[in-house]
Amino acid sequence: MAGMADLLSPTLLSIGDFSRMTFLSVKTLRHYHDLGLLVPARIDPSSGYRRYSTDQLPQAQVILRLRGFGMPLDEIKEVLGAPDLAERNRTIISHLERMERQLEQTRATVASLRHILSVHTTAADNTRSAAIQHRHLEPTWAMACSTESSMAELAPWLGDARRRLQEAITTAGLRRTGPDGTLFFTEFFTQAGFREYADIDRAEIVVYVPVAEPPDRRRLTDAGLAADLRPYELPAVDVAVTVNAGAGDEIDRTYAQLGSYVIGREIGVAGPIREHHLDPVGTPPDRLRTEVAWPILPVSG
Repeated sequence: MAGMADLLSPTLLSIGDFSRMTFLSVKTLRHYHDLGLLVPARIDPSSGYRRYSTDQLPQAQVILRLRGFGMPLDEIKEVLGAPDLAERNRTIISHLERMERQLEQTRATVASLRHILSVHTTAADNTRSAAIQHRHLEPTWAMACSTESSMAELAPWLGDARRRLQEAITTAGLRRTGPDGTLFFTEFFTQAGFREYADIDRAEIVVYVPVAEPPDRRRLTDAGLAADLRPYELPAVDVAVTVNAGAGDEIDRTYAQLGSYVIGREIGVAGPIREHHLDPVGTPPDRLRTEVAWPILPVSG
């Protein structure tokens, strides 16, 4: 087990890993760099590759939320460049309180932002807050459907797809073997993440329900299922797993914690991140539980 000094040491991340852990697209991160808003911790002099530090995760989370409130980038830059932490926090909290008076629905994000700005929050929170386990996932068949989506467009489609898949496996007489899941490929974060531009990039995601046996295509056709609902074979994978409790707008912090753990130990491997939806569609947001599974090197015996 890593010691406390290990947990407190910042880790350098590639721009792709930082994008996956913050939900900021690579194009947006480059734009923030050009503006001097979020400058990489290190730039390789020969290749020009940008490296970000885990210490910068809270700053990225703050920027994401302030942009969500519509604060202009030049004002965010002033806030982050305030002479001391207390002044920075006072400025941001003042802005949030104005937004509270305008939109009641911003309250959950206000609470999240205040937590990040707390004087007790440190970069170490990104590695020590979540209970993380290693798990081996066996190969399995599933019923699945996919789409090209951006992060902003995802939620309505995802709920509808999960409902359709549940109806499909019931109609086809298939036996579920686990919770609904979603595969998020790297491109979804690096291309379709939060953007600063009017154009929207989309990337593939796959939502699925694991089933006990390979779905027979003729049986599915006879059941009259829509053509976009199809059998899907999930490969075996080892993962680092943690659970996000509560609304989806907080899940970027769970990704940051889990990503810091994986990248800091140099155990990450290529492959999509899986989200396992542990509760039925329609569960109140504050009661949702989402298991995030990040692919890693094989778990030793």
